Amino acid sequence: MNADIHTLTGAYVLDALSADEREAFEEHLAQCADCSHEVRELRETTAYLGSAVAAPAPERLKSRVLDQARTTRQLPPDEGPIVPIRGRKWPLRVTSAVAAASVVAALVLGIQVGLTNQELSETRQALEQSEQVYGELADVLTAPDARVATGEDEVGTVTVVFSDSEQKLTVIPNELSDPPDDRVYQVWFLDGGAPTSAGLLTNADRPMVTDTVSEAAQLGITVEPAGGSEAPTTDPVMMISLDT
Repeated sequence: MNADIHTLTGAYVLDALSADEREAFEEHLAQCADCSHEVRELRETTAYLGSAVAAPAPERLKSRVLDQARTTRQLPPDEGPIVPIRGRKWPLRVTSAVAAASVVAALVLGIQVGLTNQELSETRQALEQSEQVYGELADVLTAPDARVATGEDEVGTVTVVFSDSEQKLTVIPNELSDPPDDRVYQVWFLDGGAPTSAGLLTNADRPMVTDTVSEAAQLGITVEPAGGSEAPTTDPVMMISLDT
């Protein structure tokens, strides 16, 4: 371990370090206030994402999956020989998550014939959206230069995670109030000149990811007409400093 240990906060939060790396980093963590603060913010962010990012499946699909599960005969266990496998032992929580995901995937695939094209389209879209957001967020969190900033105002709290090397910036709303009807939150890069749009928070409960990281020192969030605006039409409801 060397000075680069400061860049391991994201990997530590995502449990992506080896046992030796984790032990060394935790020793460092006990003495580094900056890393402790960043780890705390990243943990709060990832915990919130567990409920914020997941896209619910259509109610029609949920009912049909449960009905199918109650009437589908389960196959007996495979009685084949047990072959010991040597190699890295994955953490229990990882293998359990994979097993659960496999069961759900197999069940959904097994009843696809009975679903309408519309239901399949809705389900695929929800899964693809969640996969994309989680993947891009993981890229940012584990980047060596990942930084975290937080903004708080009357409308709620927003966490920003950004990385110059990944050229990505993620805006994660936390208990952000819904905008008025036919309105949307729009995020802007502010550098003293004309504001540049960073994207729209189309859902007050889900993250927004942009592939462009500006050199601006601040983000501003305004309430704009649905679809967004070319320039802000209202005063910012929140300002977030990126000078971390």
